[in-house]
Amino acid sequence: MKTIVEWLKPGARVKRYMVMQILSIAILIFCLVSLKGVYDLNKNMLIAYIFLITLSAFGIIFSFVLAQKNILFVTLKNISRKNKSIRIRKLLYADPRLRRAPRVVVIGGGTGLPNLLKGLKEFTSNITAVVNVSEDDDTITSALSRTDYLTTGDIRKCIAALSTSESDIAKLLTYKPTINSVGDESSQSVGNIIISSLVKISGSFAKGIEKLPEVFKMQGNIYPVTTDNLVLCAGLENGEVVVGKQNIIERVRELRCQIKQIFLKEGSVKPHPEVIEAIRSANVIVLGPGPLYTSVASNLLIDEVSKAIVKSRAKKVFVANIMNQPGQTDGYTLARYINEIERYIGKHVLDYAIVNNGEITAEMIKDFNQENSTPVRIDLENISNRAICVVKEDLVLTAKDAIIHDCDRLAEIIMSITKSKKVGNLNIVKIKKKHMRKERILKNRKKALSFKSKGSIRSKAVKPISRQKELKIQARTQATIDKMKNAVKKG
Repeated sequence: MKTIVEWLKPGARVKRYMVMQILSIAILIFCLVSLKGVYDLNKNMLIAYIFLITLSAFGIIFSFVLAQKNILFVTLKNISRKNKSIRIRKLLYADPRLRRAPRVVVIGGGTGLPNLLKGLKEFTSNITAVVNVSEDDDTITSALSRTDYLTTGDIRKCIAALSTSESDIAKLLTYKPTINSVGDESSQSVGNIIISSLVKISGSFAKGIEKLPEVFKMQGNIYPVTTDNLVLCAGLENGEVVVGKQNIIERVRELRCQIKQIFLKEGSVKPHPEVIEAIRSANVIVLGPGPLYTSVASNLLIDEVSKAIVKSRAKKVFVANIMNQPGQTDGYTLARYINEIERYIGKHVLDYAIVNNGEITAEMIKDFNQENSTPVRIDLENISNRAICVVKEDLVLTAKDAIIHDCDRLAEIIMSITKSKKVGNLNIVKIKKKHMRKERILKNRKKALSFKSKGSIRSKAVKPISRQKELKIQARTQATIDKMKNAVKKG
């Protein structure tokens, strides 16, 4: 009885619709009952009964719909009052839209990866963030011992970025609790404690990471590229070899010496199975942003990962950093970034490259403590992959002590790439496929001719072509690519 009385209190905004529904039902019952006693209907009576029955039917339907709509509106409005960042339309439509959105795999690290995830989660919940969780070494000598530790910083940042309560989760994960009354703080943050606890409860690092989306209500998944012991090594230009991810970062910054080659201490490293599955089913694979060698290219050193990316039918997108990383990529241009990525993954694999063309002034560099860094310069003429589409956009945003990407605009560009093969006026993907198809035909013809000369097979279907005709086809293909390159440069 109490429940019924509560519905009749002022402010519920359902009483009017309840009255309308009762009246409509009463009129409908009256019409149906009275019709049973009428044997001779004239035209006017028939019209009146039809009108009343129609009116009562519409009254029942509309009063029910409006009552439900009003209850839903008031409920969502009260929810949004408690959390000002929530909008009613987003609560109604966001979840189904995000679940149906394209599948995106992002491979990166540092501060660039979490920043990009913040933008992507507004467009899709089918996100897989692949991070490099290495068995890093404190010093070079410790590489020979068993004093390694898990570096979970990238995972912690990605959890906060993909969480629906981003700011609150970020504060929680970075908080270091006091351990006694004096006020001494634990060296471990709450985020590291939670992750290590999940690992212990689940029994393995992989299973612990898989529980993160459920625990933190994340719009996506985070996976380490591997759960094996991954130790990154780098050969520098001066001939020195540095062992350990953190050691590499610190050493190249100290010496200002560029990295010549990166490799794994243990060659046989197996990737996380979920990473390979996500790459195979992805609509778009994004490499970067993040430190080129220690966060992006280091993931490509695992053979199965790089092969899965090459074989995947997804569009491959590289996001260039806005600023070069001191020591690691001093003076690097866009072409150097792209050429280095394709050096580890394979030639002509990338379909798109997104780069900032917004102005970065000397005042900005000074104000945001970027004196030791330089902006990434765009040099299309030096890119070895002639068929790549370069998307230039003003992506500059400023944060505390950093110049970062505009994550919303960057996410919009990536999502537009998933929907269309065209960027601007050039259908680069179509041109690239045509170019690769011609190369494949020439290769098959050469193979058939070599077999025929050896007497292995005799085929009349494959006609030999002259050297002059072959050179003409290659020249025509190169002219098409040069024309495309010039058009991109003008654009």
